[in-house]
Amino acid sequence: MIYNDLAKVNELLPYVSLRLGKALAYLRDTDFTDMPNGESEVEGRDIYARVNTYETEPQEQKKPESHVKYIDVQFIVSGKEKIGYCPLTEDCKVVEDHAKEQDLLFYEKTYEENFVKMLPGDIAVFFPWEAHRPGCNHGDTPNAVKKVVVKVRNGG
Repeated sequence: MIYNDLAKVNELLPYVSLRLGKALAYLRDTDFTDMPNGESEVEGRDIYARVNTYETEPQEQKKPESHVKYIDVQFIVSGKEKIGYCPLTEDCKVVEDHAKEQDLLFYEKTYEENFVKMLPGDIAVFFPWEAHRPGCNHGDTPNAVKKVVVKVRNGG
């Protein structure tokens, strides 16, 4: 997992793959403030972005997830949320397998989960060997969030 402020993304670029660098540069160079919900291709299906707005929920109501083919680059445009994350281990039991159609696996629970608090301008990168639990309340109450998730195909 990588956690950073988008304002410092240039410092990160020399250390990441070409595709991941393009995804981060796309986030840096795009104003998402008035962009509606939906999906757009950055570099075909190798790099694409989804803009979404939603209300956060208590972490107990959010299932941990992971992806096999894509890296998730999550960017908070507005609002705030907490995201849990941990390495995938043999103890993480898949309860919903949507890998073929959506590159998405949900887990019963995670172990030794850490949390990062995401505020506007924050980015978090989750790799296929990590489970993550996005959309959790940052505090005791739900928050309205606008988020961009850039999907980066592995291997580039």
